[in-house]
Order: sequence, then structure tokens, then C-alpha cells
Amino acid sequence: MELLKLLIADDEENIRNGLKCILDWQALGYKFCGEASNGKDTINQIIDLKPDLVILDIKMPGLTGIEVISQTKSYFQKHNMDMPAFLILSGYSEFEYAQKTINLGAKAYLLKPVDEDQLQEKVLSIAKEINEHKIMTDSYKNTELISLRDYLLRIVQNEEVNPDELAKISFFDNLQESFYQVAIFFKNYCPDYDSKEFKLSFENYFSFFNYQTLKTNDKIIIIFKTNNEPAIKNCLERASKLSNKTFISLGKSGQGIEGIKASYKEALDLERYLFFMSDYPYISTDIIPESGDSIQNKESLDKIINNLIFCIETYDKKQLEAKEMEFDSYLSSIKDSSKDIKKYFIYLIIELRNKLSSKYPERDISDGESYEIVPKFLEMTSYKDSFQYFKMILNNFIENFNFNTSDSVIVKVIAYIKSNYSEDLKLETLGDMFNCNSAYLGKKFKKYTGLQFNTYLDNLRIEEAKNKIQNTDLKIYQISKLVGYANTDYFFMKFKKNTGYTPKEYKKILENQSQNDEN
Repeated sequence: MELLKLLIADDEENIRNGLKCILDWQALGYKFCGEASNGKDTINQIIDLKPDLVILDIKMPGLTGIEVISQTKSYFQKHNMDMPAFLILSGYSEFEYAQKTINLGAKAYLLKPVDEDQLQEKVLSIAKEINEHKIMTDSYKNTELISLRDYLLRIVQNEEVNPDELAKISFFDNLQESFYQVAIFFKNYCPDYDSKEFKLSFENYFSFFNYQTLKTNDKIIIIFKTNNEPAIKNCLERASKLSNKTFISLGKSGQGIEGIKASYKEALDLERYLFFMSDYPYISTDIIPESGDSIQNKESLDKIINNLIFCIETYDKKQLEAKEMEFDSYLSSIKDSSKDIKKYFIYLIIELRNKLSSKYPERDISDGESYEIVPKFLEMTSYKDSFQYFKMILNNFIENFNFNTSDSVIVKVIAYIKSNYSEDLKLETLGDMFNCNSAYLGKKFKKYTGLQFNTYLDNLRIEEAKNKIQNTDLKIYQISKLVGYANTDYFFMKFKKNTGYTPKEYKKILENQSQNDEN
């Protein structure tokens, strides 16, 4: 038999703790579901947790035990629900107290300090009575449960239902005033969905709520009947640990049939964010970011491909990483679906490979796992994993493309120069770094780039200087040092030779152009 839920209510903490330890409650058929220290809190917890037995102090702050039983009885009768059993503890032996509590339905009235044997006898007797009542009503409840789930399925599918028929089912008592909230567990995002551990944990997390579940092939729909949203969120956070990825969505709370429909639709619509937000315990509208625009055409993707090709050709791993981060930021902000995002990854990889193969037919262009790309991306359940796989393939491209080719050393030298142009670079130093003769390196460099090493380096530095003149407020002598010229006069000479202007003249031209554009 399932363990009965036990709530302890007493304003003295040492008494509450003592009651927990005085008996082996599990052996007697009980489990603790909560505790309370005042009358008002006791009523709230009884309504939320639906305990089978409440051990209740007769004298507590706010409301007496008698008032607690009376108000609880009114609530449960109004909602046509089985009232919990009450066992009263009191320091008062007056007959009037005992009579009032018994008249209200209390099962026993014990005096403090509690006698252990007497308490055990009473709770065993109460457990037997409760279980017999549950057996008698199980048959009826099973029949009602079939009807309830049928109605709930029709409601979430936005089909019409007869309110008069719903009124016969306790879950729909006080329908229009009651609050409902829907959570959905998605199977595809939880590998252990069908395990015994998952099912046991699931029942354990939500056993204190009034809820119903609908199970389909790919999801569990949970409809809670409560307005205690913080408690639901707390339980969902615990349940989220059943998977290493986010697999739960939560709709907002709402009243009546329309509240169920709206909450379910919202939870269902949030499924698309599970792919993008895999590090959250659950997804709800109060945590999702604003989305940007969709990718309208392939032109933007083709531009990305061309940038990636340049990085691969020049073995510029630093710039490749920068382009990856830029693309990551772009994809994270658009509003396309997970299926579209996977298609973009697949398109980028395949087109990148085809363009490199077409441009360099003599090379073995490989991504390492060509035949696996499409199925691998399609089975991904998180954006984070998809992007990591995408980066791995790009890394394979850049390494395989430049491995043991006749130009591989030059490609690496150029990549190094682009990252370190501000340093005192010489062919002799680079030759030592890349294990080759400086004269040979100079010839190979001229053949590959079409420029002498010093000319290439000056062009690179001047282009960077032009960029800094246009986009910063730095002084000319500061820019000179930043781009690799310790001598400012020498920098002036090189800049004029390259552009036809001195740095100051070039800056003045840019300022005039800016003023003309504004006018």
C-alpha cells in the first residue's frame, strides 16, 4: 500500500522534531509531507499538500486547532474532497475541547506529553481506516480518472467540452475560480525518459500536488490544479536533474478551462527554446530572450563561407576563432527553428568543402567525418552541442587543408605575421621559428604572395594604421608604435609612399569626407 502523507502542526519546534523521531513512521505506513507552526500556515499546507493525517496542536498562534479543523472541513466539503484525518494533541484535559474536536471529525484527542504506545495505537488505527476507505473508492476513482483524462485531452486539443459533465469530476470542482498550470516533459530531450528511476522520481517530485498527467509518444503533459507557482517551479528544478539537458517547459497559470488551454499552448510553443537554452532547469516565458530576424536568404551564409575559406587558406586560426564567435552570436539571436539552424550548419559545411575542393582540386579536402555530418547534426538536441561539432569540423578543415602541402609553411608564416605585425619581424627570425632557411623562405614568400616580405609587412602595417586613424582618437606617434614603427619619421615616409599622403593629410581628408556626408 502507498505510504500515507503526514503533516505535523505545532508551534513548538522541539515537539515537532520529537514527533518525527518518536515512532518509526514508515513502518507504520506514513511519510512526512510538511510541518507548520501556526494555524493559518497549517490550513494553507493542508489545502496545498492534501495530507492523509494531520497531527494538530489545539493551541497555536493565529488560529486554534478547533478553528483549523472547522475551516478545513468547510473548504473540503465545498470542493467535494475527502477531508484529512486529525489527531489532536493538547496540554488541556478539559472535556469541552475534546468534545468540540471529536464533533468536528477528529479521530483522536491525546494529552501532552504524548505516550508513545498510545500514539502508535491511534495512528495505526487511523491508517487502517484511511486505507480501507481508499480501497472502497479506488474503483470509482479509476472510472473517473479515465473520464478525466479524456476531458483533459479534449481541452488541450482545443475541443469543446460540456461544463455540466466536467462538474461531476472532482478535478474540475469550482472550475472557473480554480487556477491551473501546465508543464510539459519532452522525451527527445531526456535520454532516461523511459527508465524506472525516472518514473519513480517523477511520482516523488509531484506527489504533494493535485495534478493529472497525459502521456503521448513523445511527451508527458502535467496539469496542476494550484495557484502555488513558486512551489511548482521548485519541483521542476529538482526534476530537471533527471537529464543533463533542458527538457521541461512551463506555461503561465490561468483560471478555468481557458486557463488550461492557454497554459498548455504556451508550454507547447516553448519547445523550440529547449534546443537553444539547454543549461536552464526549465523554459518559461519570463526567461526567454528577445529574438532577432530570420536568415532571409543564402547570401548571408555565403558571405560567412567566403570569410571561413580565407581563414583556412591563410591558416589564420585566430581569425577563424573570431569568425566562429561572430557566427555564434548571430545564430543565437535569430528566431529560426532548431531544424533551420541545423540546416544552416549542414549547408555551411557542405558548401565550404565543395568550394575548397573546386578551388584546390589537387588537395585532399576532408572534414574528418564527411559521411556522418547530416545524421549527426539532425540528431543533436542542443544548440551548444551542435556548435561545438561545427567548430570541430572547421578545425579539421584548417588542419587537413594545410597539412604537409608545399605552401603550408608560408601559410603559417602569413598567419603569424598578421597576428604579430607590430613586432620587430625579420625573415631570419621567422626562418628560425618555422625551421627553414631565410633565403628560401623569402623566395617562397614572394612566389606565394607576389610581394617581397618587407613590402607585404609594410602594406599590412599601413592598412592597420589607416584603420586606426579613421576609427580612433589616438595620436599619430601612438599609432606609429602600435603598428610596428618605433621611428615616427620612418612611419611618415612609409605611409606617404603607400598612400600618397602623410598621416595628417590622410586624417584631414577623412574628416572632410565625414563633414560632406553629414551635409
